Amino acid sequence: MNELTLGAYILIWPALTLWVLVVICKAVLKDVRAAKKENRELV
Repeated sequence: MNELTLGAYILIWPALTLWVLVVICKAVLKDVRAAKKENRELV
């Protein structure tokens, strides 16, 4: 593999991980807000 392809392959994983983390955080915040609105605990 050439350097550009190998570099892109290695650098895509942190970007994908960050995207998954953002999706999970947004879902948790949505659940926290819904629980607070309904006056109940999250867990």
